[in-house]
Amino acid sequence: MDGPPGEEEDSPVEEEDSEDDALDQSTLDKQDLQDVRDYMSECHARISHHNAKLDKRAKVLEKELRVAMDSQNHELEQKLLKSWLHLVHERNTLVRKQDDLNSLQNEEDLEERCCVVLKEMRRYQNMRDTNKTVHDVEREEQLEEEYRDILKKREMLLRIRDDINTVSMEEEAEFQSVIEKPKLLQDQSSCKVS
Repeated sequence: MDGPPGEEEDSPVEEEDSEDDALDQSTLDKQDLQDVRDYMSECHARISHHNAKLDKRAKVLEKELRVAMDSQNHELEQKLLKSWLHLVHERNTLVRKQDDLNSLQNEEDLEERCCVVLKEMRRYQNMRDTNKTVHDVEREEQLEEEYRDILKKREMLLRIRDDINTVSMEEEAEFQSVIEKPKLLQDQSSCKVS
């Protein structure tokens, strides 16, 4: 120990251990990231498949609803109209899930970029100021600005997701109140599907 008291030099063994730990963590992070990407890809595929099923059901239901309306079968028409509303509600739910998944993907991308930025920032922060070149100082400032920008974007994404969740709950409550009505159409002559 040649330096002032309280200042210890890092031993080569400690540096190697921390580098090994960083490599192990990096490998784990990459595996976690791949798992998340695989999960999101699987969710997108399931949503797309479910959407296709809804499209087929919508075509059949639309034809049945038109026939019921043309035949003046009001009881069947009410039943089919409720089915139609359930189908629209299900479609809206899928759209919200898709939006949520896209938002999660954006958050994951920001998180990944944040890790890269923080890792590079630590490298500059661990350098003594006297050893930093003008380029090092400029790069460190750029990284700090990028880090602040990432935090702002993450905050914005969280606010958007909160807003979407609030709207979703309101839409769900409205859907439940409409679907619980005994008769959806009071004046049958005013509603025609063209």
